[in-house]
Amino acid sequence: MTKKISLKYGNEEITADIPEKNIIFEGDMKYISPISDFEKTLIEKLDNPTGCKRLKEMVSPDHKILILIEDNTRDTPVYKILPVLIGYLTNVDVKLENIEILTAPGTHRIMTEDEIIEKVGNEIYGKIKISQHEFDKKEDLVDLGFVEVGERRIPVNVNKKVQEFDFIIGIGNIVPHSDAGFSGGAKIVQPGICGYSTTAATHIAAALLDEIPLGDVESPCRAGMEKVAKKVGLSFIINTVKNYENEVIDIVVGDFIKAHREGAMISKKSYGVEIPELADIVVVNSFPCDIDYWQALKGLISAYFAVNRGGHIIFATPCTEGLAHNHPKFRDWLKLSYDEARDLAKTLSPDDEKADLISADLAICNSRIREKARISVVTDGLSDEDCDILNYKKVDTLQNAVDAALSENPDSKVGILSLGGICLPIL
Repeated sequence: MTKKISLKYGNEEITADIPEKNIIFEGDMKYISPISDFEKTLIEKLDNPTGCKRLKEMVSPDHKILILIEDNTRDTPVYKILPVLIGYLTNVDVKLENIEILTAPGTHRIMTEDEIIEKVGNEIYGKIKISQHEFDKKEDLVDLGFVEVGERRIPVNVNKKVQEFDFIIGIGNIVPHSDAGFSGGAKIVQPGICGYSTTAATHIAAALLDEIPLGDVESPCRAGMEKVAKKVGLSFIINTVKNYENEVIDIVVGDFIKAHREGAMISKKSYGVEIPELADIVVVNSFPCDIDYWQALKGLISAYFAVNRGGHIIFATPCTEGLAHNHPKFRDWLKLSYDEARDLAKTLSPDDEKADLISADLAICNSRIREKARISVVTDGLSDEDCDILNYKKVDTLQNAVDAALSENPDSKVGILSLGGICLPIL
């Protein structure tokens, strides 16, 4: 008997038949019901935040307020949050002209006008000033000194707009994340609106750990992000938590550390996947992180925690925008082994932009995975050259990849992670 599995692949689905006797887990997440009234819930949370006063007690009519939002690689319902938040602020006499939105894309490309409209919604677009952060525009950055995490010193170079405002609100969503443990919270500031050296310093702290800190909110990378956010003056956060159907199950609001920790616990329950044992073959996709390999790697990281050493990962990812944006050194780092990349990274300064330590972080993560398990990839967006550099075997269909892997050992134990980009395997 075989079982047909289906994986989301961009806007499509791809399938494969696998013998039922081989399947040991299917990556099921627990369904948690969504909140019934988004606007009502958000207003109640703004008046009952975690770890701080009510928002209306923290702002005054003469305050200039900066709202940080993510880019198009994330799917927080910003278009639903902004009308409620701005209505709340104007109800306590904050002037519209004193409110500005700043996109926080980190080192990703800036958004197109259509992507901005989709992100903020027609109700807000044109009503509130919107600016975009560009990490490599040095004239738009200000040096705020440094923070320290253990023996590591992190320079704080951030968008200079933060000095023009009295109150900074960060909007985000909380899912498992390989560097920061979970997304959300301070991450909207670092890497969101920081310069190269700040992002390089926090990310390489994660890369040099003995293990990938997926799901660990107390990692050095998260600590660095939070110290940077405190230095910058992040005042308040609004973070959603979703279920695997992309429905909002809760909203955490308030202090950017205390509220985030509350949200991370909810996120772990929502995205946690209990697996009985490690599999010989893990079939995984990158959904919903499909835009490019920089995002899609999250699916492979999930598989890393579910596969036996010496096993096989079958990875399905469209990567519609290719390998990565803004990181020309990424390919050079990807060619290195884990030991080579890690040893080289230890010798380089985060201020050395030509070295591109941000790329090193992802490349080191990739090398950990490909040295634990062989990787076959089903992709339209990665070229043959990309796959050669990544050291992946490119296969034309999911079925052919599965058949080839099982032909080597018909008794292989197979695990399936059908939402690889957001799941948190728990052994």
